Amino acid sequence: MPLTTPYKALTLNRIKKVIFLNLGIYAGLLSTACSTNVPANQNTGFSDERAALIKKYSATDNVFSTLQNQVEPNDPQSSEYWRWRIDQYLYGAYPEYQTIYDKYTQGKSFHQIYNLPHENLGPKKALPTSLPKLPEGYFTDNLQGNPHTGWHDVIGDKVFITYQGHLTDPYIASYDLNTHQWDGPYKAAESTLSKGDRKIDSHGRPIIEQDSKGHFHIIYGGHGGEREDGLNPFSIDTPHAGGRMLHVMSEKPNDISKFVYVNDITPFASYTASEKMANGDIYLFTRAGTHKSPWVYYKMPSGAQKFEKPVTITVPTPQKHNPINVDTFYITPKKVSDTEIAISSLWHECNFLEVHNKTNYGRINSYYMKLDTTTDTFYNAQNEKLALPITLAKANKKTLAFDSTQREETPFSTTPIMLENNIPAVAYQARTKQYREWRVTSFENGQWKHSQPMPGTVNRFLLDSKNNPITNILKLEVLNKEQNQYRAAVTYKDAKGQSIFATAISNDAQNWRVDKTYLGLAKSRIEMKVVKKEQGTAVAVLLNVKKGSAQRIYLWSEGKFRPA
Repeated sequence: MPLTTPYKALTLNRIKKVIFLNLGIYAGLLSTACSTNVPANQNTGFSDERAALIKKYSATDNVFSTLQNQVEPNDPQSSEYWRWRIDQYLYGAYPEYQTIYDKYTQGKSFHQIYNLPHENLGPKKALPTSLPKLPEGYFTDNLQGNPHTGWHDVIGDKVFITYQGHLTDPYIASYDLNTHQWDGPYKAAESTLSKGDRKIDSHGRPIIEQDSKGHFHIIYGGHGGEREDGLNPFSIDTPHAGGRMLHVMSEKPNDISKFVYVNDITPFASYTASEKMANGDIYLFTRAGTHKSPWVYYKMPSGAQKFEKPVTITVPTPQKHNPINVDTFYITPKKVSDTEIAISSLWHECNFLEVHNKTNYGRINSYYMKLDTTTDTFYNAQNEKLALPITLAKANKKTLAFDSTQREETPFSTTPIMLENNIPAVAYQARTKQYREWRVTSFENGQWKHSQPMPGTVNRFLLDSKNNPITNILKLEVLNKEQNQYRAAVTYKDAKGQSIFATAISNDAQNWRVDKTYLGLAKSRIEMKVVKKEQGTAVAVLLNVKKGSAQRIYLWSEGKFRPA
């Protein structure tokens, strides 16, 4: 599916360059301009070796000419920028270059290698002098950025919560379900993501896992790494958002008050998701860089306290006939048994110009596969063994669950789910101009069935406490069942547009009625996450409540908000 974005139009400069290339002097341009601004008196051997490699691989790889063709004539800054981008492509796609580049750049800062202006990732939006008032009961300081409920884990009778706090630093707290006492919140470490004048970036939200020796591990802060980290050996894409992915471990077992750094994951990574298996092995899933980067997993075997070397799951591939575009993925893992992790994904059509298609953001299709952690082997829904890494061509052939290329609905995000009778399925957020709702594609009788409603949403009705029907249900999740009566946590918008958090009851899990409202707020947004023990028992609810520049996280347990 080709993108219809402005960068595909030929400007006058592009036309001039096309004519220039057609004059038959492309080979000379590639061997010299691709090494623009590498000073002749500073290791001309490096310049020659670089040019030779580009010439060698350009015979079969037209990405080099495509990137060089983006240089604006008579613009030294444009030339330097694309020299950096070509270096990263060569460095990630052809490891032969890594030794050559590392030797030449050893001891040099980014701005000694590339004559480029300092990075502009701001300005940071200033907080107003007075914030909108939020209801009492929260346990965090005021947060900035997109609403997230944080990452949590239930261990024994305690809920451990990590979240992205002040200036995107990772914070951690624990709540005892029996004594109703808090420990923390503590600032666990420092993030590089949104310091100085940089904008607040919510991609670095931290995750938490406890290893088999009782130490807590927090991974956080990543959105591509920093320029000073050098080139990314895993990727063909340069950092463009900033923020190192970092790993810290609690200094003592079962103690969240102090953490130490562990150097075992790439600083270039973006996004975090983890699962702890029944045998104590921990799996960390992340993208090993910015958009045009592989997705990988790191494994921390039970008894160890460091991650092993990463395993590449998916790889990006420049499009053969339009190499400015790159086919890559977004993936979402979810533990579905003691030994299996299901993985959903979508195809992300990206490009080297960092231009996003605002219609669907280049998010296409839905895919499904699973990881058997007893052997660390991937399978598709048909239980065929999959060889890694997965490219788009392989994914379309082996793991495609929903083809959206000829449909209006766009799978903006996905998550794997397991239906009754262990039927594999993928939930995807379908978006069109008219609606935004979650739908399901499921694997039944040997084939995928798409555009189905989410389980439990068909013929579901919700009445408020005055028996008025509620049409805008944001989220409804069952908490428990006692004496044939179900109780659920629900967020919705009422007739006045207020955001509501409440509990509801039902005799059949279809017809619901609000029995108690705990929070109602105008011009606000609520994100809800039910906290469950390993066996699925709900013990609490986390809410992120945002109104204007005011934003806090709340923990609700046993009918009350529990402030720290």
